Amino acid sequence: MFSAFLFDLDGTILNSRKPFIIAYNRALVKRGLSPLPSNEDSAIKILRNPVESIFPVLLGPKRCQDDAFVESFVDDLKEAYGDVYLGNTSLSPNVCETLTRLREAGNKIGIVTSRLSFADYIVPSLNSLGVGKLVDIVVTSKDVSCTKPSPDPYLLGAEKLGKAPRECVVVGDSPEDVVAGKAAGMFTVAYTNGFYTFDELAKNSADVVIDDLAKLLPLWSISSVEKL
Repeated sequence: MFSAFLFDLDGTILNSRKPFIIAYNRALVKRGLSPLPSNEDSAIKILRNPVESIFPVLLGPKRCQDDAFVESFVDDLKEAYGDVYLGNTSLSPNVCETLTRLREAGNKIGIVTSRLSFADYIVPSLNSLGVGKLVDIVVTSKDVSCTKPSPDPYLLGAEKLGKAPRECVVVGDSPEDVVAGKAAGMFTVAYTNGFYTFDELAKNSADVVIDDLAKLLPLWSISSVEKL
């Protein structure tokens, strides 16, 4: 019997494409750099990567070696994101209903995210969107030495919830979520309406692939899993 659900944040719980794109573009233009591609999907393909992969593409290798420049850019980025995130972030479809019903069934709910610079905005976002009270714990990259695809963030989430890995379901929209969840010994669910497509997720062999978070509701028991 599963009793805890550990959700990725961006692309899974939150539709946060717009604030990321707006914030990065503001910071890039302020520094005289080229903005992200105008096509949203192309921009997200850049931004969905870890920061250490994003910055060389957007700032250039030389500027990435300038610690002062990188620090200033991160400050600009955080300021820009803080200005725009509340008005441009929304919940993914059926999030509130799904989390509510999972909680009513006695499950614990956790958020496990790779956010670092924007970590301080997580709780305000969830509260503003009306789901903060449904979340028991939040784990970010600030809490672990190794982030996804390491299993450490999900293992820490389980520990904070007082659950064994076998009791936990990992729900995420990225290959890193699936890899990390499987390495943690947890049941993995790939969500295909986030930052990655079905084809990109299929190769990682998640236990279940869904296109709607409401389809998590049958996962209250292992017998239900077998029917999916």
